[in-house]
Amino acid sequence: MTPPTLPPEHLEYLGRPFAFRCSAEVFPPEEVAALSGQGNLLAALASGAVLPATPEQAHFLAVDRDEAEPTTVCERAWVRLKGRREYERERRSAQPPPERKDYGMPEWDQDRCWW
Repeated sequence: MTPPTLPPEHLEYLGRPFAFRCSAEVFPPEEVAALSGQGNLLAALASGAVLPATPEQAHFLAVDRDEAEPTTVCERAWVRLKGRREYERERRSAQPPPERKDYGMPEWDQDRCWW
């Protein structure tokens, strides 16, 4: 996915650490490696921050939009990442908010509390 002829605006996304923003435990090692190296560029392509410069990148966008099946490790990892993020987001929203405890204190103004 990273031929040496990538435009400079693509290359700036490759050197930065990738934030999974979900549990990475479900990813096989080869997918973790693919996302760690390519994840920022894939995210930039998916968001439209950069335009595809290769046929492989155009195929990745089709995979991201559910218009094609993943054929590379990067594409499979991206699909798994999107699914995992959605799963964790749904789990968080399905949990009831934590119950507020009443410590027997009289009413107080929260805007005057230090924390």
